[in-house]
Amino acid sequence: MPKVVDHEARREELAGAVWRVALREGFSAVSVRTVAREAGWSPGALRHYFPTSDAMIAFAVERAVCQVRQRFDALDATRGGAITEATPVEILEQLLPLDANRRIESEAWLALVSNAHIGAELRKQRREVDGLIRYVVQTVIRQLDDLGRLAAHRDPDLETGRLHALLDGLVVQGIADPPGITPTDIRAVLRQHVDDLAR
Repeated sequence: MPKVVDHEARREELAGAVWRVALREGFSAVSVRTVAREAGWSPGALRHYFPTSDAMIAFAVERAVCQVRQRFDALDATRGGAITEATPVEILEQLLPLDANRRIESEAWLALVSNAHIGAELRKQRREVDGLIRYVVQTVIRQLDDLGRLAAHRDPDLETGRLHALLDGLVVQGIADPPGITPTDIRAVLRQHVDDLAR
């Protein structure tokens, strides 16, 4: 009787190998060779799932987006859906490299940005991720308005663009080697910007 292969389980196994390599050596070390070695697979077997490095980048970003969504859901469940003074910053912090896992997520996003010009699939994925980030930022600006923490003269669309650009800059500086900014500094800059929106 032919052996039944659980392809989803094998993809999950590879996901674990991708993130172990990335957490240990940085996202730039993720390749067919390093992930195959980590998973105990042959490069040929791994290429059945990821025929190109682009496919591996896309997979890593997909995994990162899934993790971010799970954190958003956990935050929402903890608050019971209520918006507090701390909610906007807590949400935005999920998108920034403030710990090892979020740093790798940020590196995966930057790899997507850097390689999006190569193929249509990566360009499409980059648009989707940018759309998700923009939606999160728009939601935060609305929350600040509902909390009375967005000054009346502030243009919500302009402030959405400004905050989105700030997040992008904090990510790039936070994952630079060496980092241009520490997690403590990132939190301070973010909180200062959010506080300034009320003025």
